[in-house]
Amino acid sequence: MTSLHGFQEINIRKPVGKAVMTVTKTLVRFNKATVAGMECPEYVKILVNPDTRQIAVEPCSAENRNAVKFSRPKGTKADDGNQPSSVTVREQSVVDAIVSFFDFADVDEDHVAYQAIVGRISTDDHVAVFDAADATAGVMKRRGRKKGQTLK
Repeated sequence: MTSLHGFQEINIRKPVGKAVMTVTKTLVRFNKATVAGMECPEYVKILVNPDTRQIAVEPCSAENRNAVKFSRPKGTKADDGNQPSSVTVREQSVVDAIVSFFDFADVDEDHVAYQAIVGRISTDDHVAVFDAADATAGVMKRRGRKKGQTLK
């Protein structure tokens, strides 16, 4: 249409919430808002900067040597159109590298100490960056079966 010559469409960005990474001694979890803000990449590489104590999560392909499975690819049967869920990374080398930035409180076996960090996601390249200096320490009740507990 010539009457719309020179007009540009406005890109609508829907807020997804705050990107949060939660770290315990055994896992690293990214909340639903992080996964959605990064546009649900199937694989990511996780980078750390020991000098600034920052963690970056960058989308990558499965062929990348350090690719970590992150979320279900969009448009697959497993995706089934639902919103992305949180992602838990238990890859030991990743957990060890990130855990080294934090001190965790000593807690009893019914609780888990954690560090939660609100990060930021770049809208251009969908990279999430978390700064360990912004971490908030906490303690939560342990989920699941307790040590030595049997199923009925």
